[in-house]
Amino acid sequence: MSGLIRAIFFMGDLVFLNLSIYFSYFFLGIPFTGSERINSIYLFIFSNLAWLFLLIASNPYGLSRNWGVIKVLKNQLSFIFIHVLVVTSLIFFLRKSYFPIQIGVMYFLFVPTFFFWKMFMMYLLNIFSKSSFGIKNVIIVGKGELAKELRNYFSIHPELKYQFLGLFENQEDRIPLEQIQLFCKEKEVNEIYCCLPNVQNSDLKQLIDFGLNSLIRVKLIADYRPFQQKLLELEQYDQIPVFNITTVPLDDTKNQIIKRLFDIFFSLTFTILVLSWLLPIIALIIKIDSPGPIFFRQKRSGKDNKTFICLKFRTMKVNADADIKQATSNDSRITKVGTILRKTSLDELPQFFNVLQGTMSIVGPRPHMLKHTEEYSKLINKFMGRHYVKPGITGLAQSMGYRGETRDLNDMRNRVKMDR
Repeated sequence: MSGLIRAIFFMGDLVFLNLSIYFSYFFLGIPFTGSERINSIYLFIFSNLAWLFLLIASNPYGLSRNWGVIKVLKNQLSFIFIHVLVVTSLIFFLRKSYFPIQIGVMYFLFVPTFFFWKMFMMYLLNIFSKSSFGIKNVIIVGKGELAKELRNYFSIHPELKYQFLGLFENQEDRIPLEQIQLFCKEKEVNEIYCCLPNVQNSDLKQLIDFGLNSLIRVKLIADYRPFQQKLLELEQYDQIPVFNITTVPLDDTKNQIIKRLFDIFFSLTFTILVLSWLLPIIALIIKIDSPGPIFFRQKRSGKDNKTFICLKFRTMKVNADADIKQATSNDSRITKVGTILRKTSLDELPQFFNVLQGTMSIVGPRPHMLKHTEEYSKLINKFMGRHYVKPGITGLAQSMGYRGETRDLNDMRNRVKMDR
């Protein structure tokens, strides 16, 4: 979806959101005077900031013209739900008082207009996509499976408004330049897609020069399908293009800031509301149950495989094998309280202090003992790729059931696959 359409969606959403807030006051007869005037200003600020947060943290306008009504509604409903959570959280933490019915009326007005606005715009986009306006005539230069797949792509996606006019294959390792130039002048070609690497550099240069002189866009297509499960980032070293295939979303500074702010906000909230009273209770029980420290500190592998001290509630008797031997079911080293803490994962709660310290994140690959990192990196291909990001308190592997003891190598392979 183009930047202009995204901007139209965004401005429309903000207009309807603010109108919904205004009419919630109007319908309920709440005056804009005194304390209610201040509350109304805060509600406008909360709601607009929450929508801006959604725009930065996600992609609420990643819609496609060929989506159906149900798919659009499902996609957009999640953003409405998150917006409700963010607004109510701000109201709670900043201790602002509003009539519950007013918030209900606000969303009762906003949600239908929000979806009607989306469906109306999608309807207009569908009409526009079926019109002849904006159609681009394209040709493909090259041969092989890549050229055929690109041709099929243009055929099965008419909503993109590409009209495929012809495929010009190599003839004895040379592209038919004269034939292409004549065809482009006769058919008013707008774009040329050249499939690499089956084109000689001299031919490619002439083709690009022809495109520049004829106001025809020349686009180069390289076969990076072997890396389709990875993110590719183009870097420029003077005149040398370099593709970085190990890039991750957190390489983006914006994403790093968003994730770090979330980690700090969530950890502080959890620490104040839960750990402030739960930690002393668990600490007392651990002390009564067995002698030893309350916390278990262990060196583990962090981001970029740098060692850090991971905090946990102690669940074992003090022993010499803690850093080299993984806990197993019916392990004699585990205390009675430790069994409960492990089953409920309460032993991991001190890692919120690791998050605040910056050595861990809320979500990420679980940190391993140094011994396990050394062992499994030799047995599992691409194992070390999980260390591109900070380790987390929980992650996809844990939510999919790969947690606790790793009984065999296949368990660890599946865990690493989810981590990556």
